[in-house]
Amino acid sequence: MRNSLLKIGEMAELNHVSTQTLRLYAKNKLLEPEYLDPETGYRYYTLEQCAKLDLIRALKSCRLSLEQIKEIFSLSSEERLLKALEEQTGVLTEEIYNLSVSRNNLSRVQKNLQILNTLPPLGQVFFEYVPERKIDVQKTDYDFFELGREGYEKMLLHMQNYLHENQLPPSYFINVGTIMEKEYFIKGTYSSHSAFIFVDDLYPEKSSVRTLPQNTYMSVASDNIALESMYAKRLYEAMQRNGMVPCGDYLCEVLTQFPVHQAKQLIYKIQVPVQRIDSNMTVSQGHLGHRMR
Repeated sequence: MRNSLLKIGEMAELNHVSTQTLRLYAKNKLLEPEYLDPETGYRYYTLEQCAKLDLIRALKSCRLSLEQIKEIFSLSSEERLLKALEEQTGVLTEEIYNLSVSRNNLSRVQKNLQILNTLPPLGQVFFEYVPERKIDVQKTDYDFFELGREGYEKMLLHMQNYLHENQLPPSYFINVGTIMEKEYFIKGTYSSHSAFIFVDDLYPEKSSVRTLPQNTYMSVASDNIALESMYAKRLYEAMQRNGMVPCGDYLCEVLTQFPVHQAKQLIYKIQVPVQRIDSNMTVSQGHLGHRMR
């Protein structure tokens, strides 16, 4: 029989685990040496125990704790075992979802940081093509253009509470912004009561989610919230000079709030989708008076 017995070091080497791992499993009564030598008092593992060690390692790789594995080994029926495994499957499914969302949002942050390096000088109007995007828009009781920085912070808190109440991954809050309806922008009576977050295909279906179609945008970037009204007016004037009109709502997107880009902590971009005026378009609204609040 001695030939089929394994010392702890032999058992560890054979199964590609450490002796510390085997001692931990023994301490938790998951896998204890099976044979006690009556002459020496030494304890040995058997080859047959390798199968149980394989199962422990497989379950542990499924993110089960040692306590959970011990509980599974104590279950008295296949029905209870199946239920325990189904519960763990649900846990892993939720973890995979949250990790996938986090990965997508981190990719968005990386893209925004790359954009910072290609932006024209702050305050300069520029054209850009933007592919289709999806946003979740939430109306608030606050008006950014009336309250300024305080209003912006309160709008962000509203969005944070929305994510929390709906048990949505907080990583969606990484890329946030405000939105103003096209009519307010055209008239120059600036008002923004809505905050938004960019979402992806993993985001739950909600009536508040909008799709922003691919389009050419006229944009301008800034690091000073107090200048947004001035830059919004500058955008509209640039549209008029180029024979263009807005064809969608005005968005203010925060590109980064990290302390980068010449030590500035907040860089945002205001952007409006545009189209050229043609003979079939009613352009009277595009020549309405444009004034600042």
